[in-house]
Amino acid sequence: MSKEREEIKQYEDVIKKIKDVISVKINTSPDGSISEIHVLANSNRSPKQIVRDIESALIACFGSNIDHKKISVAQLGEESGNKYLLRLKVNGIEVKKSGITYEVMVSLLGPENNIYEGRALGGGSLNNLMKLSAQATLEAVHKFLNREYVFNLEEVLSYKISDKEAVAVLVSSSVNGHEEYFLGSSLLKQDKPECTARATLDAINRRLTVITSENCE
Repeated sequence: MSKEREEIKQYEDVIKKIKDVISVKINTSPDGSISEIHVLANSNRSPKQIVRDIESALIACFGSNIDHKKISVAQLGEESGNKYLLRLKVNGIEVKKSGITYEVMVSLLGPENNIYEGRALGGGSLNNLMKLSAQATLEAVHKFLNREYVFNLEEVLSYKISDKEAVAVLVSSSVNGHEEYFLGSSLLKQDKPECTARATLDAINRRLTVITSENCE
């Protein structure tokens, strides 16, 4: 990553943390200066409030006084928000065992009730069965996005919290040339493969909104 792009990413990361901001994209001029800041936000606050927050954050973090005319804010209304706040849901899971090998098939329910399926094969330990469930879930997600290698499975583990058992899934993303990590969890209310699939979606569902909105720009 070039030094210029790294600096722009730092700006974008700060803006993403501002209340009500969903995604941000910064365009630069040939000399490397910021020419446009495009922000997608929800409709909880006025665009002027969000612009003021962006100006204040950039001054406080980088000493950069950006002209407010360079900042455009597109907002999702309640109706539009429901359209763009994407959520995939677990539709079904099937586990088959042949000798020491498991095959896990995960079915996800997407927008407009479309079904997306993923599968994974591997060895027969319980811990690996959970990993297979997460891998199959990510394959189904990639089919929904119509893109490969957006998300990578880093780790799956089960743990105790109070008197409950839960599953945590760590996923990384290599979108836009930089790596981010997302952690999801789910209380064990069903078998571990299904709980793992739900934890995987918990890690990435919010990110799906950003990825699909970036694809529309």
